[in-house]
Amino acid sequence: MEFLTANWRLAAVAALFFLGVAARRAGLGGAAQGRWLLNAVFNVGLPILIFGALTGVPLAREHALLPVTAIGISLAGWGAAAFAARRFGLPKTGEGAMALCAMSINNSMIYPFAALSLGAAAFSQLVMFDMGHAILVWTVTTVAACKYGGHADDIPVLLKRTLSAPPLWVLFVSLGLNVGGAPIPRDWLHGILLVGQATILLVPLAMGLLVSAQGLRRPEVWTAVVLRSGFGALVGLTLGALFGLEGTAAAIAVVGGAAPIGFTAVVLSSREGLDLDLAATAAAVSVFLGSVWIPLAMTIVER
Repeated sequence: MEFLTANWRLAAVAALFFLGVAARRAGLGGAAQGRWLLNAVFNVGLPILIFGALTGVPLAREHALLPVTAIGISLAGWGAAAFAARRFGLPKTGEGAMALCAMSINNSMIYPFAALSLGAAAFSQLVMFDMGHAILVWTVTTVAACKYGGHADDIPVLLKRTLSAPPLWVLFVSLGLNVGGAPIPRDWLHGILLVGQATILLVPLAMGLLVSAQGLRRPEVWTAVVLRSGFGALVGLTLGALFGLEGTAAAIAVVGGAAPIGFTAVVLSSREGLDLDLAATAAAVSVFLGSVWIPLAMTIVER
């Protein structure tokens, strides 16, 4: 009871996920509404959050090392998934879906909990971790999905679209204003950050609307979940130690490395004709488990 009392905000965010699940089961919403909410957060909420989190926070070495850590985690996951898929004897479409699951880190599931438990400096480190992963997703992961699906002609179109994404350009603008010492009132930045954090609270609701229970009997689904969170956490811990990360930064490397499967894996699997059942089911299971362990993990991360 004391744990719930002390962390009721985190419990409320977790409840939003189950509210989405309940709404889907009751026929009040579904995958289409979930995707709409995620698109709104990606194009509006995340840029606001990035601007408020990075523009006025003093930058440290962790802000450079955490993006590299995220990239290393994703690439290691790709290698492990390719090995596991071949052990299962999966076709290229199955291997591609498993690889995307291992590479796609769903930091958006961590944001709502982190927004309620981390200070501005620590939160900015999580944002930089996410941006390192995002750049990889918008480039290497997109190309990998096209190659696995045999659609190499899609690569230029996809890269052009993803590299014009609002969060990426807001990231560059925010870092430029920060390094240039732009005289932006801190009260304004704090207000912008609060708006972004409030918008991010739509993410667990959206993920609840997207959950499906199909395909749970496939062992490769559970393998994809373990690779994304279990193997990802181990790689994050290892890279954090190699880079000399300590305290909050080290915790972010591990928690971020263990984050659920990103929705990008489902989107790219659908677009490129990969094993969508594998990707969608693994993502649903991963998100469900994440809604349980992420609130607990965030209570031990230093503020």
